[in-house]
Amino acid sequence: MTTQTNILAAALLVSALIFWRRPRKQYPPGPKRYPILGNLFDIPKAHAYKKFAQYSKDLDSDIIYLDAAGTPFIILNSLEASVELLDKRSARYSDRQHSTMSYELVGCWRLFVVSPYNDEWRESRRIMVKHLSASNQTLILSRVRDFVRKSLLPNFLTSPEDFLTHIRNGVGGSIISLTYGLPIKRVADPWINLADEAMQCITSSAVPGKYAVDVLPFLKYLPEWFPGAGFQKEARRSREIVRRFFRDPFEATRKGIEDSSVQHSFLSQCLEDETENRGHREQLLENIGGSFIAGGTDTSVTAVKTLVAVLLLYPEVQMKAQAEIDAVIGSNRLPDFGDKPSLPYINAVVKEVLRWEPPIPSGFPHKSTEDDTYKGYFIPKGSIVMGNTWAIMHDEKTFPTPSKFDPERFLTPQGQLKKDKNIPDPEVVATFGFGRRICPGMDIGTAGFWLAAASIIACFNISPALNKSGEPEVPEIEYLGKELVSHPEPFKCRIEPRSEQAVSLVQSECNEASEYI
Repeated sequence: MTTQTNILAAALLVSALIFWRRPRKQYPPGPKRYPILGNLFDIPKAHAYKKFAQYSKDLDSDIIYLDAAGTPFIILNSLEASVELLDKRSARYSDRQHSTMSYELVGCWRLFVVSPYNDEWRESRRIMVKHLSASNQTLILSRVRDFVRKSLLPNFLTSPEDFLTHIRNGVGGSIISLTYGLPIKRVADPWINLADEAMQCITSSAVPGKYAVDVLPFLKYLPEWFPGAGFQKEARRSREIVRRFFRDPFEATRKGIEDSSVQHSFLSQCLEDETENRGHREQLLENIGGSFIAGGTDTSVTAVKTLVAVLLLYPEVQMKAQAEIDAVIGSNRLPDFGDKPSLPYINAVVKEVLRWEPPIPSGFPHKSTEDDTYKGYFIPKGSIVMGNTWAIMHDEKTFPTPSKFDPERFLTPQGQLKKDKNIPDPEVVATFGFGRRICPGMDIGTAGFWLAAASIIACFNISPALNKSGEPEVPEIEYLGKELVSHPEPFKCRIEPRSEQAVSLVQSECNEASEYI
């Protein structure tokens, strides 16, 4: 056992002698609980969402209970249970888990997505919704289009081997531009690099059960040099990166507004609207700005990476998608948002990507604020409640052979999108959360993903890279499942323009002499 595990076990033994009491309640079914530790070691460090889904199969229950050393975890492995508790009873389930490592030590308390359900959270959401309203949709879609056409596609054309980096720039860059209005480099942008580094710190620190300090918060007082307290050094490094992530672009935007070097953006509009309580308002906007980036970049970027993996693994899907674009749009222009209703197969591919490998497979943990019952089971106040997106999207009753990538599961025999209330839409249900905590920027995320997907399919062929013998070699796409956002590990492929006409289209939209967008 590691030193940290020994500390944890010893501390739990002492704590149990004083505090351990188990109410005589009918809890949901779950794996066998051990004295003191409960199910602490039944929560895997990787692919926990798959293990949670298996519990439901083994126990024939869509609601599972685990006790992590006294902290109750309620796992909702069906859409029915998730909607009933997290949507219909959202007043009881809209709080968030207070993770000592992520929330306190790393500084993620500033993120909207993990903020407590209180007046400040409601004020933040009101500001977000106001500036994501229909009146701003033209600006939002225009900026998203610019980054797809002036960054993503031309970079795929000039240096396809760096496609993973280009996805980060082309998709993530649009969110940063919309939020701050800062000039973004087409290649190697420092703001995107900072956001990328911060998101690695944030998602890594937020994995349930990863750190002993999340179970025993008093461990946060241990110094770095103490055996088993290596998490303190990690937290200190991450805390500084996260601090810069929130502060630096905000300050750059405020300065840019003064010298007119930034474009119109969410933040510039908010600062112009500012009238009173300036100190509180600026801190709130600084937090909201970082939250927009954290909530929008990593998930959208992950979805586009998975799309490329799908086109590589399923060439028949790529061929059908390209045939639809050729028939509807032709080869004389690029796809645009107005084409979406006429491209049902492309829409089905987008939905299937989000179903097949959900960007946040375990869902964001909610926290109950009062005792409750569901199907006769007791759910105690303070429970960590998780709507398991992966389990919902891999339910064999709803999605037969769920491990297979099959866009046609969303289509009628006539090739149109199904309108079946019994089939959850991955673009709406679960992917962006539940209830009052549903992502306010989901429309931006889906718009950016859709246009990136349609444009890549229209302009490029994705095929296996060649090995040393010159033979195509299909890579194994791996999802480690160790972080909150599940992204594919780096892989290689060939990305080639479909035709000279495709090259001309891409080049005509981009001024290569311009370093910034």
